[in-house]
Amino acid sequence: MKNMTHKIGTGVVTALLSTASVAQAQTAATKTEPSILSSLSDMKWYLNESVDIRTFKGSGSTLFALNSTLGVDLTEDISITLDLPVYSQDDNTTLSNINLGGSWDLLRGENCCAVGTWNLSIGGGVYLPVGSEYFRNANVNPYINAAFDSKLWIFDFAQTAEYRFNGEESYITWLGAKTDSDVVTLGTNLSYELNSFDLGVELDQLYYVNSGENQIFLGPVASWNVASNVDLSAKVLIPVTQNVFTPESDVAFTGGLTIKF
Repeated sequence: MKNMTHKIGTGVVTALLSTASVAQAQTAATKTEPSILSSLSDMKWYLNESVDIRTFKGSGSTLFALNSTLGVDLTEDISITLDLPVYSQDDNTTLSNINLGGSWDLLRGENCCAVGTWNLSIGGGVYLPVGSEYFRNANVNPYINAAFDSKLWIFDFAQTAEYRFNGEESYITWLGAKTDSDVVTLGTNLSYELNSFDLGVELDQLYYVNSGENQIFLGPVASWNVASNVDLSAKVLIPVTQNVFTPESDVAFTGGLTIKF
């Protein structure tokens, strides 16, 4: 009888301890879940939707592209982006070559002479081959980049540089075709803020390292701060000089919408 009582008592204690453990686990989970959700909501998110139209001379076919980019600032200095482009050319339409990238604000500076507050960031990422054979890269394309921006007198100045390691045949929207050459891209932007508008000019340079090809584009850019968290932008770039094996570019138009959360 004593043994039975002991067993029953032990079972009751075990059940109580188990119940307490489950309750503690549920309480911890309840406390952790809002904490995680709170951390996610504290991050700065943005969504950019842009449309690219690129026309080409001669036998070149017009390229239509819809780019959906989701970005988030993990910290004040570190951000990541995910770009999901949909391309359409020569009756081929597909999601193509996902771009996953990140950047780190490395250095900042205060006003100095004609140069105002400035920022230097570095980053990198990969193009992941997806989509139809027409657009899909032959392999993963890693890239590294850097960006510098500052207030230059009354203007906003930005300079970017990127090196893309292609390795094998990869689709380049500027060419509207594939190339097996690594690509160096330099972008320069000078703009002036006028009320809720930014008006400026952009210079884009592309150098195809292995093949010796090159393209340089120049044109007007504009953006409109519609609301505190909404921007509209547009630019038209025309080639200044080209030395390519594929049909030459004719004009490149981009229109975009950015929403910050």
